Amino acid sequence: MEDIADAIIGDPDSGLAVEQRKRVTIGVELAAKPALLLFLDEPTSGLDSQSAFNIVRFLKKLATAGQAILCTIHQPNSALFESFHRLLLLQKGGECVYFGEIGKDAAVLLDYFQRNGASCPPDANPAEWMLDVIGAGTSPRVGARDWGEIWRSSSELANTKDEIIKIKEQRIKAVGGHRKTEQKEYATPLWHQIWVVNRRTHLAFWRSPAYCFTRLFNHVAFALIIGLIYFQLDDSRSSLQYRIFVIFQSLVLPTLILAQVEPKFDLSRLIFYKENSAKAYGQFAFALSMVLAEMPYSLICAVGFFLPLYYIPGFQKASDRAGYQFLMILITELFSVTLGQMISALTPSSFIAALLNPFLIIIFSLLCGVTVPEPSIPRFWREWLYPLNPFTRLIGGMVVTELEGRP
Repeated sequence: MEDIADAIIGDPDSGLAVEQRKRVTIGVELAAKPALLLFLDEPTSGLDSQSAFNIVRFLKKLATAGQAILCTIHQPNSALFESFHRLLLLQKGGECVYFGEIGKDAAVLLDYFQRNGASCPPDANPAEWMLDVIGAGTSPRVGARDWGEIWRSSSELANTKDEIIKIKEQRIKAVGGHRKTEQKEYATPLWHQIWVVNRRTHLAFWRSPAYCFTRLFNHVAFALIIGLIYFQLDDSRSSLQYRIFVIFQSLVLPTLILAQVEPKFDLSRLIFYKENSAKAYGQFAFALSMVLAEMPYSLICAVGFFLPLYYIPGFQKASDRAGYQFLMILITELFSVTLGQMISALTPSSFIAALLNPFLIIIFSLLCGVTVPEPSIPRFWREWLYPLNPFTRLIGGMVVTELEGRP
């Protein structure tokens, strides 16, 4: 996989091929360092014969190196079928009908069925033929007896039980005198998870220029429009009101950000679900990496939004006032990003999250003290929601900083 180490996975149409995606999935499972068993669900599905053979050959190399592998496989050809060491064959209802060696050219498996009244034709694929024998294929079951009952009374089952008992006894003797090792949920410590996931998330954002550019363009374009509409305000009474309106327009930031952050978070969460189920890393590492990856772009967007919105209308240019106003814009930017991620995390999809956005933004905008002055807000909302509203702090801080000291 070294030749695709820096490639974007993407989708089957514009990213890695199906076989390469299968290899990446297997690599993710191996990164979790499974101590006992690596489980794969139909690793050859959707592949052509050559790609399927490459995947099975890769799995065989892992097994030869000592990794125990359990995988389901769908209608393999005879060459793939005999690459596996053991077979667990189940019939309808999950009942076992065979468990044991396959053998070269499936000789061991075919001998078992032949001894119980089913002979495989020379030109048949054993993997497909055995399904027809037990009645799992298109043809009826071969033989009068149920194959599950045949297996329960077979010598192969008795030998398997004896082998299991021996393995358990040997394992008890091997580890009986050893100190019990600490069992951990994840193969790596938390700091390592944070480092690796954070680095990968930053790289994924860097490789998504459309997301970053669209977000920056929206910030700059909207700020330019507002700035040019209220171009170089004077000290008149009407301009005093316009300055408050300009500050109020900064509340559009959460609306712009939520609409872009939530779908991005939702897509990343799908990858997290798959990799977390393999115990590759935990929730904290994923959540922290998503927040940190947004920080550089949030800073750039805050600068792109602040400069036109602040200097074109002619706000106070003193460094202490301008610095505070920029800090408020930056805090609003970061608040909006984390709010969007929180909403996306609490909802099953970005579609449901988008339905909640207007409700939150409208409530925050109405009860921040601009559209409805504080004395006019109904007492129920004024007592608790007005103080808790984050837009109240934004508007209050920016308005006081801009208007204090003006004639």
